[in-house]
Amino acid sequence: MTVLLNLFRSLMLSGDETRERAESYLAQARDIFELERRMGDLAHGEPARW
Repeated sequence: MTVLLNLFRSLMLSGDETRERAESYLAQARDIFELERRMGDLAHGEPARW
């Protein structure tokens, strides 16, 4: 749960363009498992996929 909160906090503090790209990346998930993986990617600073 902490990872998820940190992700949301970082998205809110980031620039508009970065936030939009991250939201778009998350919105493309096909199921809950892929969404969780993508949230983990963003939370751990792995922007290579997005």
